[in-house]
Amino acid sequence: MQDTSTDKNLIDHPNLVVLLPHMHSYCEKGITNFAAGKDSFSVSTIETYASGVFERVAELDTALISLRLAFRFVNELSSEINPNPDVYRYHYENFVFRVIGLVDRAHRLVGASLLLPSKKYEGVGGNRFVQSETKTKRPRLHRALSAVAAAVNNYRGPRNELIHSNAYSSRELGIFMGVEQFNVDTGSVDVKELKRDYSSTGAAEIEQTIGRLVTTLTALLDELGPAFSTAHEFSLKK
Repeated sequence: MQDTSTDKNLIDHPNLVVLLPHMHSYCEKGITNFAAGKDSFSVSTIETYASGVFERVAELDTALISLRLAFRFVNELSSEINPNPDVYRYHYENFVFRVIGLVDRAHRLVGASLLLPSKKYEGVGGNRFVQSETKTKRPRLHRALSAVAAAVNNYRGPRNELIHSNAYSSRELGIFMGVEQFNVDTGSVDVKELKRDYSSTGAAEIEQTIGRLVTTLTALLDELGPAFSTAHEFSLKK
């Protein structure tokens, strides 16, 4: 049975509640002005801050949704009569491509939350910049950010290989595809069952990775709580 804890939305994190009123006012201004045919509208500093934070949290949630879809598709293969190795490869490659991207998005969230220069944290070397800004000034936050990267570090090598146009492969997939392509007589070996087991194992791996990401990203938002509260309190003093 799937662990429903991996389905949690980061945007529902309790530390974000303090920014909700500012996000609401930002959206209300936007809707009112766009309905009136205006292309732009004026917003306060805290409204800009809140929209930037929520935008980046939403980017993380969107990425997690994509990973959950990959899990679902691979998991469904485990119950098919004769799973197609090419279909498995397609969905697993999609997962590998996307999973590393959450690290970049986590760094952009931290950059926006700490009001770091956007050109620095969104440009080339942005992750290193955010890490250098947090390593000594905010060590707990730095460790939380490093934990996000560590949760998916095993996929960095395979992702780089895919970028260089090497299709994802494994010993098992190679054997399955060879059996099909060359009409190999496997005797009493049930290749279909082996492919179902392989798909089941892959789905479990994907689900565990999603679980690690949800845990580490939640911990990251835990550490960002003071920054959100400080921004809110500062806006009340103006």
